[in-house]
Amino acid sequence: GINAEYMGIILLIMTQYWVAAMLCIAFASCRLGVDIPNPLIISVDLWTCLKTNNVNFLTARAYRSYGVVDPNVIANIKNAREAGIKDVDIYIFPCIPCGNPRKQVTDTLDHLKGHEFGIVWMDVEEYAWTKDKEANKKFITEMLDELSKHRKLVGVYTNWYEWDKIVGREWDGASKHLLWYPHWDHDPTFKDFKPFGGWRTPYRKQMTCDTYYCKEKFLVDYQPQTYHIFEFH
Repeated sequence: GINAEYMGIILLIMTQYWVAAMLCIAFASCRLGVDIPNPLIISVDLWTCLKTNNVNFLTARAYRSYGVVDPNVIANIKNAREAGIKDVDIYIFPCIPCGNPRKQVTDTLDHLKGHEFGIVWMDVEEYAWTKDKEANKKFITEMLDELSKHRKLVGVYTNWYEWDKIVGREWDGASKHLLWYPHWDHDPTFKDFKPFGGWRTPYRKQMTCDTYYCKEKFLVDYQPQTYHIFEFH
């Protein structure tokens, strides 16, 4: 029946994902991480479990789309550090209707004073953006410029579809920053990547949106083991 066929397809996809992921890890050619788009706090015990599944980096939400800092971000950073996770990034999901992107950056960084983290990512996806692409470009530029005043490592989370809708696929005003792109194909490679927005090489890929580790649902990220930040600056 339809249900059996559907389950068979899902099982095949998950089998392909696990085989690819395990080969990737076995040959030390990649690293896997998780990001947190929901109110989940990852405890130290949960991190211990995640590490047994070869998850070794985190990207935690630090600012929410309705204009407030994420109340869980500090706990997530502290717990990851306590569990021995060295690679901890954060991301800002900007509030477009709120305006003032520079203040959204300073509010986020002020909230996190005294806590160590790596790359700060700006989330650019089709949510509440205006139809005015020039206004959208200005917002993105201001936010990234403000981030760059305070942080050495800045990146953009988007893909060719979202970028095209928001600013136009050819606009390269953010291409000096790192790129993390979503494509939920369960494939820990960049073989699917198509250049856009001036980006020729991505830094990270969000490859699943529905993977369960340790009884919790995560978005799973891939990046090559051999990548070094200085190669992208």
